Amino acid sequence: MKLLFGQILLIFSIFCFTQNGEQIYSFMNVPTSARQASLGGNINSAWDSDSNLALWNPALMNEEMNNQVGINYISYLADISFGTVSWVHQLDDKNYISLHGRYFDYGTFTQTNEFGNEEGTFTASDVAITLGYAYNISDFFTVGTNLSYINSKIESYQSTGLVTDLGIVFHDIDYNTNVSLVIRNLGWQLTAYDSKLEKLPLQINLGFSQKYEEFPIEISANLHDLQKFDISSPSNKNGQEVKLTRKLIDHFSFGAELFPDKGFNLRVGYNFKRGNELAVQDVRSFSGLTFGFGVKIKSFKFDYARANYFKGDASNHFGMRIDLESLLGKRYSWQ
Repeated sequence: MKLLFGQILLIFSIFCFTQNGEQIYSFMNVPTSARQASLGGNINSAWDSDSNLALWNPALMNEEMNNQVGINYISYLADISFGTVSWVHQLDDKNYISLHGRYFDYGTFTQTNEFGNEEGTFTASDVAITLGYAYNISDFFTVGTNLSYINSKIESYQSTGLVTDLGIVFHDIDYNTNVSLVIRNLGWQLTAYDSKLEKLPLQINLGFSQKYEEFPIEISANLHDLQKFDISSPSNKNGQEVKLTRKLIDHFSFGAELFPDKGFNLRVGYNFKRGNELAVQDVRSFSGLTFGFGVKIKSFKFDYARANYFKGDASNHFGMRIDLESLLGKRYSWQ
């Protein structure tokens, strides 16, 4: 376990001040659950039973996630659809494992030659299988890692990759405060579509969550894509050059969840980068705004989210969480 913790600290120190671009497997950074999408799209610090969050930060695995299953379907932009599944299991007081799957379907495309003549159709898809492990160092710290195998297909071309996520979470249960740091998508492109290997979508995120007892709300704030300072478009919606303030705020997203411990939740969030880059002058499109809700019925919890991108288009996220411990009984708890 000391080796795992040392590996995380070493890679954090190497990569926290590097810059890297996204060129391949960008689907790995798309929000994968309805709850995450409704809270701004980058939440990685909530300490609760939502097994979906372990896909974004493996260090979030805890005893409340034991034998929790998350299933999601997302109707994305441009007729793209994808689904995810997540499961977490507690081995003992300190050790946790998880299994996740992602499948992206980009649809069917018309194939043409250099003269514009149709020559049939082709498809494109992405698949990622993820194994996770977390270790509870103390009452306040947990570390974790995910290992993902990626297979991407476009027509007759195929690419494979192997990436890892490394996370650490500070969790103060007495004050309901959590702080997380996660490095995502470190690794290699094993085989290229053609002959040239491309960069992976490295992402470094810092998260904070605070649950309040006086008022039934949990606030989450996230700084994303810290591996690169300037992630903004060169100009704003008015055609003017983007200033320093905009470059700073584009790293920020936040979310708020009302009644986090109840059977019904309301959620709202905002992603500043998305809102700034997709805003259109003199048009109110609510770009960057996200919202949703959750409803619990016995051993099931149903989630919905809508994330606005620009006027006339948004993504719709549908999720179901299953408490296997409650549904099947303790004799199926695999302890």
